Amino acid sequence: MKNGFSITIPGAIIFDMDGVIIDSKELVESFWIEKFTQFNLDVPEENFEERFHGRPARLIIDQEFPSLSEAQRTVMEREIKEYDSSVEQFDLIPGIEIFLRQCKKEDIPIALVTSALPPKVNVMKKSLGFDPGFFTEVTADRVENGKPNPECYNLALREMGVAPNNAVVFEDSVSGVQAAAGSKATVIGVNEPHMHASLKQNGASNTIRNFSEAIIDSDESSLHFTST
Repeated sequence: MKNGFSITIPGAIIFDMDGVIIDSKELVESFWIEKFTQFNLDVPEENFEERFHGRPARLIIDQEFPSLSEAQRTVMEREIKEYDSSVEQFDLIPGIEIFLRQCKKEDIPIALVTSALPPKVNVMKKSLGFDPGFFTEVTADRVENGKPNPECYNLALREMGVAPNNAVVFEDSVSGVQAAAGSKATVIGVNEPHMHASLKQNGASNTIRNFSEAIIDSDESSLHFTST
């Protein structure tokens, strides 16, 4: 069953990257599962997606691998950076390329806020095949406190000169939704249907599966979405 909703075109649209622009879910999860295996630790089953997506790598390492030494944690942090940089091209979330091109055509200011680092952002742009023209890019190295702390979104809004009530954020993870909602921006969750309730519980006003049926209607100054 499909349900649609529309919102007024905001003063700015802010995109998370993993799970919103690129489909890196399996790559991310395979890395962490490999690390649990390497240290003979049980892979956590409860809330796996919420715990391992949308947060900075060091925060995940500190919370999920508390028995490791500081040296081991530092090595793992370096390994995830190298792992991200080794990917030559990412699959894209359905419909995102067209939606980003529409934003560019309609001169809608857009920004990127991600828990990843610049090298991964560069691969994302290569995967897109064009420069979407982000007004600002807030990566993990630019903030002291990663998601779910709203610092990253507060920074993006400040650099864009846009009030939170005039911005829309697309986020796929619980931590990301919490961060965006904490900035007081409007949040739309992007994920498979089984995650929609959790994203709404943590601050998303609406949810979509992807951007395959997203439409920018300049005549009506509206964004139209279909939620499956």
